[in-house]
Amino acid sequence: MTNIAIVGATGLVGEKLCDVVADKLPNANVRLFGNTSVGTKVIFRNKPVTVESCDNLTCGELDYALFMATEDVAAQYVPALTKKGVTCIDNSSYFRLKKDVPLVVPCINGELAKGRRLIANPNCSTIQVVVAVNALKSLCPTKMLAVTYQSVSGAGKAGLSDLVEGNGYGKLRGFSHPISNNVIPYIGKIRKDGFTTEERKLTDESRKILDLPRLKVNSFCARVPVTVGHCVFVNLHFKEKVDLDKIRALLKKAENVLLFDDAENELYPMPMMLRNTKYVGVGRIVKDPTANAVNFFVVADNLLRGAAYNAYEILEYLMQNT
Repeated sequence: MTNIAIVGATGLVGEKLCDVVADKLPNANVRLFGNTSVGTKVIFRNKPVTVESCDNLTCGELDYALFMATEDVAAQYVPALTKKGVTCIDNSSYFRLKKDVPLVVPCINGELAKGRRLIANPNCSTIQVVVAVNALKSLCPTKMLAVTYQSVSGAGKAGLSDLVEGNGYGKLRGFSHPISNNVIPYIGKIRKDGFTTEERKLTDESRKILDLPRLKVNSFCARVPVTVGHCVFVNLHFKEKVDLDKIRALLKKAENVLLFDDAENELYPMPMMLRNTKYVGVGRIVKDPTANAVNFFVVADNLLRGAAYNAYEILEYLMQNT
């Protein structure tokens, strides 16, 4: 029997991962871990399961540990587990850009996970962007502009409550400014170069996953008052001449991509359409009149496609190729 730990099981992404694992791996032995939620009873496979302390991770048999927690938690517990022979899949940004750690989206570069004890799960916005861009990789992309419209669930339960409860100044839990009826052009922390840490994640992680180190990337990230579902406007430049029919054909046959591209009939991807699915929606495909480039809109469920399901697909790949 496969022994699996889910760390951060009571967070928004952790809850999604629990649902996926319960459905896809009904015979696996699963233990749930947390920090602030230790002792909490969680319904898993229709039964109450007690959340354990992360300090118990090194106790007992474990084959895989899926970390849906913070960088600090990953940094503290992942190295000890990998030394014990436990394979770790980490959703935090702590290991993503380390040279010896594969950053994996299975439908793009799943083979990099084979035989590895530590695999990094990419940023939520990055995943949906690279799934779409990878479908067009044969056209030799040279430059990408990505502007995100990210839902509040990307900031966890605190961010979600700020929107749902309409929190204003003095009651904010997840944001520095009210998000209800507002757009906040700032995600993460500001860097010396003026970009935010979220923007650098999208830039650097895209290059690594696509194996395009010379790809020029400019990104800008904003938070919008939507509960679940990230949207990204992408402007992609190519070496080859842009052919919209070819671009649509490549996207249509790409794994995990759904094409919603009939604007004349008001068909385009939106968060409400992709919610609770593993797919990346792409639409509003238009030739850029100023360059040899194309505009398109990319949408996905940030909790599922952008995090939990990608982590599960890494786990699935490892279990099938070990």
